[in-house]
Amino acid sequence: MVKTLSAALVLIVASLFASVSLAGDEAGAGLIKKQSAYSFNDTVAKLEAALADRNIGMMNKIDHAAGAQTVGQSLRPTTLLIFGNPTIGSQLMAVSQSIGIDLPLKALVYEDENGVICVEYNDIAYLARRHGIPTDHPVIARVAGGLEMVTDAATRPAE
Repeated sequence: MVKTLSAALVLIVASLFASVSLAGDEAGAGLIKKQSAYSFNDTVAKLEAALADRNIGMMNKIDHAAGAQTVGQSLRPTTLLIFGNPTIGSQLMAVSQSIGIDLPLKALVYEDENGVICVEYNDIAYLARRHGIPTDHPVIARVAGGLEMVTDAATRPAE
């Protein structure tokens, strides 16, 4: 009996390690990353302005580097912008309430280890699949287009 329990425990622990390993293989899945042509501060400011220009409400702005300083640690510039439009988000939650865990939307602006300024955000089609919303739902295309426009405005020089 003890041998059987031990063998079962070993199998359970091994399967947990296997699932952790698989999860690591998916790092970055569902994220869209853009390099910015601007400084960190300019990229954040341009993203905020692009959101305001499109009447997308800023719900919060989290300066992770400042947070790290409060506990005596250093972090390259890293700011999370949380934003959304309740009219749009509510339409998605009416289809699948669980998408509320991923709403409002977020964009992370940061300086990477090479000094490159990046903007990363969740791919809305990925989130739709995650929550069982058809990716051809008209709101998904609208959100994808909006995210593309605001992040392009924050990262690419005007033509």
